[in-house]
Amino acid sequence: MQQAAQSASPAEEALLRQIAERSKSDPLIGAKLGGKDVTQRLLAGMKTAQGVHIESLLCALGALAGYACQASVRAQAVARGLPETALLTSVQTKDGQTYFFGDDLNKPLAESRYSVWGIAGGGAQEAGCKSLPDLAAIFRHTSEVVGTDAFGKPRVPDNHVPRDQPINYVRTLWPVLKPVVVKYCPNPEHWPVLLGLSIQEVILMAKTVIDPCLAMQLVMEAAVPMSKVNLAMVR
Repeated sequence: MQQAAQSASPAEEALLRQIAERSKSDPLIGAKLGGKDVTQRLLAGMKTAQGVHIESLLCALGALAGYACQASVRAQAVARGLPETALLTSVQTKDGQTYFFGDDLNKPLAESRYSVWGIAGGGAQEAGCKSLPDLAAIFRHTSEVVGTDAFGKPRVPDNHVPRDQPINYVRTLWPVLKPVVVKYCPNPEHWPVLLGLSIQEVILMAKTVIDPCLAMQLVMEAAVPMSKVNLAMVR
């Protein structure tokens, strides 16, 4: 997957003008259009001769959405003239790594009206999921295993394991996709929304391939721990 171009083409400039105009009546139009763009980029970038491994795509999107929550909080702090991590609570584990927690991080991930959990969960329910995963249990497990080898490893059936770990998807894909996300959503509060909408689209698209409840489990098993990783681990 190639890095997004630094300068916009005439077509892109026209699109951005259209987004700016339409955002007056629909503040989330950039996130909606950007979510579809990210979906198509990942579908193209992850396609092999056998097609797209749906579990890997869902894991990648969940990981990106989780990390986007932290990136959003950092960007908002800087915009207010605060230190980048001022709105985050840092915890250092025995292995010397730093992880981030806090209410400001949980809001875009799972608590606000347009949280990753809310948007993706709405897609899972529309796709037929009758009982969403136990989100509190995922948060609890993440806190219990932070700083261990079990951290950031999705707990899913063996036949639905993604082909790479969430941290590797963040490490490789976030630097490539962040310029795309920012292009559609100059407001960092909308970064997690964009990725949540992409997740929603993929869950609906793949409902005949993977159970939407399981898809949601996989997404959040990646999103929750990746919202907490140290920026240095990703760079």
